[in-house]
Amino acid sequence: MAEQNDKTAPATLMDVAKKAGVSIATASRVLNGSTRKVRNDSYVKVMEAAKKLNYRPNAYAQAVAKGTAPSIVLLVSDISDPYFASVSQGVVKAAGEQGVAVTIGVAAGPKEELEAVRKAVATRPRGIIISESEYVDAPERTALEAELKQYEASGGRAVFILNRNLPFPAVDVANEVGARAIAKLVVDSGYRRPAILKGDDNHRSSRERLAGVLDVLGKAGISVDPRAVANGRFSRTEGYAAVMQLARTGLLTAGDGALYDGAGVDAVIALNDVMAIGAMTALRANGIEPGREIGVTGFGDIPYSADVHPSLTTVHLPLIEMGQAAVDCVLAAHDEDETAAPQPANRLIFVQSAPDIVLRESLPRR
Repeated sequence: MAEQNDKTAPATLMDVAKKAGVSIATASRVLNGSTRKVRNDSYVKVMEAAKKLNYRPNAYAQAVAKGTAPSIVLLVSDISDPYFASVSQGVVKAAGEQGVAVTIGVAAGPKEELEAVRKAVATRPRGIIISESEYVDAPERTALEAELKQYEASGGRAVFILNRNLPFPAVDVANEVGARAIAKLVVDSGYRRPAILKGDDNHRSSRERLAGVLDVLGKAGISVDPRAVANGRFSRTEGYAAVMQLARTGLLTAGDGALYDGAGVDAVIALNDVMAIGAMTALRANGIEPGREIGVTGFGDIPYSADVHPSLTTVHLPLIEMGQAAVDCVLAAHDEDETAAPQPANRLIFVQSAPDIVLRESLPRR
């Protein structure tokens, strides 16, 4: 096979690593001037492969390998959402303590996310943290993975907050465990006729939380009418709209045609907090006092959940700690040496294996 020294197709760091029989990280440490340790035999192999392939390192890769790139890019779906605001707070705090600046970008969906990652790479950050929309079946998934692999090959580190089974480190929480716990609380509190507010079907957290809730309800002998499961798109306004639609169509409250053989709904299980808050507003708009006539639960424990009236029963997620863990993962990548045990690229960083339930006024015992 001809060596890749054609000017029209310059050798990449991946080419050098493959020819030398070492990892991309090892090749980067040798060629980009990292201060981390590399075994002498690996060093020789990489240098020989680079010479044969006429490889030329770039200045950006050298800067990242030496740990001098000054910033982390954080991408979120919606900076106005208290969930992402809390995660961002954790990222900014942890990075600031290490003298690293954070640039925050907004990417509402998979297409915008891919474009934002491409722009972020061009700014030469030390790391890219993606706290994103979680659309697991998006057609942009393959291109996103390729873009981030190329970025990591040059010495950067990509970390996800919540995992989509991509080959990158991810901070995760036990979505299904938390969902089972909140559903059990609903059942144990005496509710038998729930409406459920979920997200889009290809949204990972929504899938996991819905599966946990439905399993617990099913085991309790509660058959959920498909019309009682509405898409609130993890949005306050859409959560409000979903409950208003249940009311307009006569499904919500007792009467002919209402859910559960005309008895209507006695609880709203929202799979995130902002949908729950929107639902409570919609209930009031229909003359129903949440927490008295209909119980309401959320998921996430955003700061506002304790301040709304009635205060929201929810699943606590350590949002600030999730952001901090992502920063720790980015910065730890620059402290690893060649003698350290290799870490799987898609390892999960669980900051909470069993989410806590916060019982507040919105779900009184019946």
